[in-house]
Amino acid sequence: MEKLISRGAEADIYLGKWGPLDAVYKVRIRKPYMNEVLDSFLRRTRTLREAKMLRTARAYIPTPHVLYVGPKSYVLVLEYISGRVMKDELNSNPSLAFYMGVYLARLHSNGIAHGDPNTSNMILGASGKYYMIDFGLSYFTERIEDYAVDVHLFREILNVQHTEVYDEALRSFYEGYFSESKIEKNRMLDKLDEIEKRGRYSRRRSFQF
Repeated sequence: MEKLISRGAEADIYLGKWGPLDAVYKVRIRKPYMNEVLDSFLRRTRTLREAKMLRTARAYIPTPHVLYVGPKSYVLVLEYISGRVMKDELNSNPSLAFYMGVYLARLHSNGIAHGDPNTSNMILGASGKYYMIDFGLSYFTERIEDYAVDVHLFREILNVQHTEVYDEALRSFYEGYFSESKIEKNRMLDKLDEIEKRGRYSRRRSFQF
């Protein structure tokens, strides 16, 4: 590991080398407020799970290669994808949201929820294709509710970070998603409405305290 490039609530991300290859080291950090045994168990299982999710997802969409898994050191070493982050490109080209729609639909059609689908987790590599990264919150599921939460989270990201192009980006996203999704369109939209109504109710309740 050579250079710290990101520090998150769950892990520190370093840029380094794996043999001759540029690599990303994801190191799950100790949480001092948590019981040590539980903390160790969670870091180990989350490291193993993320590696499994990445390897599984790679059969359906471009993701970084997993180079090394260290369950005892809580380290995941991944292929480094050099390129442009969708977050930096979307405001000038909202049609790029189409790719997020396609990739999420392919994951959902194969029983995977990403858990954190945002424009910072899509990188346009030198090959000219987008890679989806950060599967730390991903999991296997067959529930439409879980897939709808992914879609809802991406809509929230557009609303917060890409307000000026929200409508156009959302249209492109839906075009991509429903071109590949095995879920009937009206069923997904109905589930999204249900999730958003619950969210509005929860926010109204929180203001009463």
